[in-house]
Amino acid sequence: MRGEAAQAEFAACVRCDPVLALRLQLLPVDFCAQRDLLRALLLAAPVVAGASQVSYVGRWRQSIGVAHLAQALGVRSGVVDAEAAWTAGLAHNLADYLDTDIMPPAHAADWLEALDADGWLADAVRYHAEPLARGRAAHPLVRIIQLAYQLATRADAVDSVDVRAALAALQMGAGEAAQLLADSQVQVRQLAQRFGLVDAVAQSASGGFDRLARLYAAQAAQSALHGHFRQSDGSSSQTFGLLQDSLRALFGIEHTCLFAPGVDGTLRLTTRIPAGAGLRALAIPPDDGHSALPRALARNAPQQFERGEAEAALVDEQIARLLGVTRFLCQPLALHDGQMGVLVAGDALPGLGLSPLWRFTLTECSEMLRPAVVPAAAPPAAPPSVAPAAQSDDIPRDRVRRAVHEVANPLTIMRNYVNLLSERLGADSAVQRDLGIISDEIERVARIVRGITLAEEIAVPAASLELVSVNSVVSELVRMALGTLFAPNKVNVQIDLNPDVPPMPLQKDLLKQVLFNLAKNAVEAMHAGGHLKFITRLVAADGQRQIEIEVADTGPGLPAAVASHLFEPVISEKGGDHAGLGLTISRSLVERLNGQLSCTSTPQGTRFLIRLPTLQNGQAPLTTTRYGSM
Repeated sequence: MRGEAAQAEFAACVRCDPVLALRLQLLPVDFCAQRDLLRALLLAAPVVAGASQVSYVGRWRQSIGVAHLAQALGVRSGVVDAEAAWTAGLAHNLADYLDTDIMPPAHAADWLEALDADGWLADAVRYHAEPLARGRAAHPLVRIIQLAYQLATRADAVDSVDVRAALAALQMGAGEAAQLLADSQVQVRQLAQRFGLVDAVAQSASGGFDRLARLYAAQAAQSALHGHFRQSDGSSSQTFGLLQDSLRALFGIEHTCLFAPGVDGTLRLTTRIPAGAGLRALAIPPDDGHSALPRALARNAPQQFERGEAEAALVDEQIARLLGVTRFLCQPLALHDGQMGVLVAGDALPGLGLSPLWRFTLTECSEMLRPAVVPAAAPPAAPPSVAPAAQSDDIPRDRVRRAVHEVANPLTIMRNYVNLLSERLGADSAVQRDLGIISDEIERVARIVRGITLAEEIAVPAASLELVSVNSVVSELVRMALGTLFAPNKVNVQIDLNPDVPPMPLQKDLLKQVLFNLAKNAVEAMHAGGHLKFITRLVAADGQRQIEIEVADTGPGLPAAVASHLFEPVISEKGGDHAGLGLTISRSLVERLNGQLSCTSTPQGTRFLIRLPTLQNGQAPLTTTRYGSM
């Protein structure tokens, strides 16, 4: 999509996709200005794979064949616009691509009514298979599509009486029609070869690779959607505008509105998403168990409503009528003022609320609505006589966001290649264990990087806590670093884990990052090799039972000048990629775990102690929620 040539090539490709071509024409979104959303749409579109490609290829070849013939007939006769003829021909069998449980085949042409104010395009699709004699006096576009369909699907159609009569009405002969048909068949074969859609497609033997491709596409679509929402300046009006564009493009949802608790506690229409004035008259009590809106808030889960349900609340019937829809999905949504609202999505497909892409879209919207962390008040300006402060090292926030967004792509590629290797290398337990470590570390990096853009508070949010075995974290770290950090540097490792140490609620990634920082520092301190020990124990401190983790090395110890500023951010003397922040970050992470980090150092070695409180009364409820993949 960069440059005019690429845009033209993209348009030529999409023009041959019966579904995407129509979706893009129907959307009121300027994709030239919102390429992230276009990328998300293309990546999220379902792809036919395996044995099902056989039937798909047949449908697609018929779509292209009729479209090419219709365009050629339109140009030759001069009675219809060539592009309209192509679109109608491409969409003539649209019903074959749709889920017939959602829309009956007879209503497939209804999708096209928005493309033509007079409805001729929809009629051409609706009546394409009717006998030619019945359409003798119909609109020219209808007659062109009927004729193209007959030529493309009937053997020896050019020799039949009805086809010759239709050709004569366009002042064309059978010989000319036969030549157009031959040209069309050549074009279909060339396009099929270009897009990999051959006549016979055997069932795919690379099921693992197909799954990997789908996984990559889904995660890349999420990355694109993340970039789409980052266009917002943080205002609710712009964020909800981006949300509406996303719902139209990705899920075909045209009709939406938003309800939120009013001053009297009832759910009322908000102005954040424009909607019909009639909806403003509604006020839904929060304890109305019949309405899907309060149920969605009470259960904190999407709720579906279908018109005509026997036990449904009448107010839901009225909302559907005023929105002009037959069903809607009620989705709880965190708003910028800390309230929980209910997004009403009209004509949402059943089960949409369980779709990962749907949940990701709503999460991205909520993150953009989340109020930014207010920085601490700046100290009073120094008097003029004071020397000016050193230039700030702060990186602009926009630059950080762009960098985080770009990091997501290589992380996704690495993750997916690990999955591919796992598929190819079979069930070898040692190999799978090592690949599992790589995959876990990629996920951890993704969560760390993603956390940069969430502007999280220092306090640990309850939703990110897990019940974690500290002993398991230590064992996992040693196993992960044994062959890559310890053995190559001639460091022997000893672990002494107290079996009585209980699982505790904490953020596993934070503890693992602290332990790795300490281990890496210890290895770098023991230039000629040495001994590194990990110990866990239960201790009593300040009247509480605590878990203590000791990381001790046999290095030369810390110089007094370094020890006195150990946890302060300084310029590292190690050179290379060291920033002098490792211990500062480690202490900050331990404090986020409500713990303490201390250090003692002698010429015989350095010893770090991490103390973490065990579960106390009043601790927030535990969950197993983890930050999502990028």
